[in-house]
Amino acid sequence: MMRTILKIAIALAMAAGLSSCGAARKIAADAPFRKDIVLFDPVSRIEIVGRQNLAEKTETVSADAQNLLKDKLCTFDSGVEISSIYVPERLEEAFAIQDDIMALAQWYMETDGMDLNYITIPETIDRIIEESGHRYGLVVYSNGYSRTGSNYALEIVKTIGIGILTGWISAPFKDETHLYLMILDSDTDRIVYNRHCFGEYNPLKDKHIEKALKRTFSDFAD
Repeated sequence: MMRTILKIAIALAMAAGLSSCGAARKIAADAPFRKDIVLFDPVSRIEIVGRQNLAEKTETVSADAQNLLKDKLCTFDSGVEISSIYVPERLEEAFAIQDDIMALAQWYMETDGMDLNYITIPETIDRIIEESGHRYGLVVYSNGYSRTGSNYALEIVKTIGIGILTGWISAPFKDETHLYLMILDSDTDRIVYNRHCFGEYNPLKDKHIEKALKRTFSDFAD
């Protein structure tokens, strides 16, 4: 019994901080899409997992995560040169941009990023990139969740119970964030770079988002 519990404790400790990204591919320093980029506001969809293991999607939490991600994108040493940050002039335009980014993210999730080179850039974003005087646009979509303390404690108890009975364990994440990054080329109307990273990152914590961005932009590291 004690040996089984010890194995479970070790597995839980090893599971903490797990993360994954697509295959690394070093981007050359002179790659044209590393500069002349307009940054769009990121879009975030975040859930809080609480009682009865139910996820609640709240606009406030998503907005907080989105603002944190935007702040980090504006100051983070990503290895790409952000020439300007686009600020929508009208609420309708902001919603249209969000819809475009969510559509791109949905295509990414459905194809696992394999066929994005054949996808045409959505009309609103394409027009804005061209009108901004830049060639490339950077869009980021994030989704994920954060468990409340009581919910996570209950999941740990369940995990230990199952592990004692079966000798097998699948440790739960307390938090999880997925980041989808895409660089769009308005000249060719195509996606020239894409990356998806995820891990046990709290979408509402400063340091966690920094770590997630570091992994997501690792292809651009010198």
